[in-house]
Amino acid sequence: MHENSFEEALDFIREKDSRYQREAYLFLREALDHTQEMIAKDSHGRSRHVSGQELLAGIRELALRKFGPMTKMLFAEWGVHSCSDFGEIVFNMVEIGGCPVFAVDDIKDLNAFVERLKAHAEPVSAFLWNALAPATRQQILGAGPPDLIKALLVQELNGVLTRGSIYQQNRFAGVALSELTRCLLGRELKGSHIARFNRLLLEDAFSVELMKSHGVLAKTDQDSRADFQDGYDFYEAFQKPFLPPSKQVKKHIATPAPSTF
Repeated sequence: MHENSFEEALDFIREKDSRYQREAYLFLREALDHTQEMIAKDSHGRSRHVSGQELLAGIRELALRKFGPMTKMLFAEWGVHSCSDFGEIVFNMVEIGGCPVFAVDDIKDLNAFVERLKAHAEPVSAFLWNALAPATRQQILGAGPPDLIKALLVQELNGVLTRGSIYQQNRFAGVALSELTRCLLGRELKGSHIARFNRLLLEDAFSVELMKSHGVLAKTDQDSRADFQDGYDFYEAFQKPFLPPSKQVKKHIATPAPSTF
């Protein structure tokens, strides 16, 4: 993904989750590249999947190299206070912000999709059916070649994505909208963000027929937020190494005893 697209994706991600500053995402992407280079060096140039624990190790090494004793303070300014925050950032990038354009393989059940469009019994299907070009409707009604119909539908869907927001309350009243889609309702989205929002709406309405879009990072079945919960303590990793021995004891705030009446 080129730089402008990544920047646009970050805007979209932060529309949904504004807890973390842009710098946190930019640093994490740099840390992921750094970690992959470390792994490739250790495995004689062979690339492989990066685990959550390996990424945390790469984050720690790169942060100490770039920011030194300022690391903990910078992370706090970015909204990052623990390793689990990096897990949240990773999964925001896994789940949100990918390219909104449909590909042929994104129609996972062509027959079911075509039947819903032909019946156009619910508002969303009726909207899409009416948006199709006459030639596309003719191919569908005439049971044309599946590959041709799929290619035509992808072209039509991508046209729908870019014509402004398709959301209307009555059109999607019967659709179970995802948490992400609901978060974006009523937002003033522009440009490619409208296309991303439109794709989310169509994915929700046709969850059986259409594939969900990917985020800016690829996800595997091995990935879990739990991978980031057993990381290191930020004080131990980023502050303690730079303190004189006499000040390396972490201060704990005593919990006040409960009041008695």
